[in-house]
Formats: sequence, structure tokens, C-alpha cells
Amino acid sequence: MKRISGFLLLLPVACAQAASPLKAEVGVGWEYGIIGSQFSWQTPLEPLELFVAAGFDGSSESGGSFRGGSGLNLFFNKYIAVTGYAGMSTTHNAYNDDLEHDFGGSAGLKVFFAGKNKPGIVIGASYIYDGEEWSPLASIGYRF
Repeated sequence: MKRISGFLLLLPVACAQAASPLKAEVGVGWEYGIIGSQFSWQTPLEPLELFVAAGFDGSSESGGSFRGGSGLNLFFNKYIAVTGYAGMSTTHNAYNDDLEHDFGGSAGLKVFFAGKNKPGIVIGASYIYDGEEWSPLASIGYRF
């Protein structure tokens, strides 16, 4: 489990070394799968980026679960984007070894301090739906 979590956190560093339109981030927050990575692709429509995320929630409440999803960043300028995300919010491994998946989503705002095409810190605020209730949540990450 720790090896997979380490892989999710180190994969963006490897992607950043390759010359491609792929942008990679690591961070903590809902859109990163709690603790994880996000990979974005620039679409032909300039202000729109699509992303996939994979991460790990090691809280005692979740029992240690993997999370993933996809979303979009719609940029107002090179520093500020509106973001939307949908994905698996929790995975439960019940006593009978059945897996149960819950799904959720979010809408929020992200600030890219160095700009969308440069490495730097990313801070976000989202309003999330975790399959049961709505609540605010912040995120912080680093874009390579």
C-alpha cells in the first residue's frame, strides 16, 4: 500500500521531466484524491484543461482507501481557474470483503501562483459533495 502511494506521488516528477503537454501536480485536497497526484492536459480550446486524479485517503474513518476521478480547469487568466471534479469519494472494504464505492463531486476556484504553465504552488477552495452532504474544503499542491 505504501509503495503504491509513493508511486502516485513520484509519478508527476517523472512526467515533468518529459517534454509534453501533460502537466502534473501533487497535493493534498479533494481534487488530488486527498493525498495524491493530478495530471492535466491542455485542450485545443485554450482556457480549458482536463485532468485525472488518483490518491490515497489514509484516515481512520476511511480505513485507508484509494480515490480517483476526473475534472476540468477553466482559466480566467493564467493565474485563476474555476474547477469542476467528479470521482470516487470513498471505497469501503466491508467485513465480507465486498468493495463499496461512493461517488461525489466538487466545484471550486484555484489560484496558480506562478501561472498555469510554470512550476509553482497551487491553492484551491472547493465546495464538495461527498455522497452524503455538501461542505467546503481547501487544497494545496505543487505543479511541476
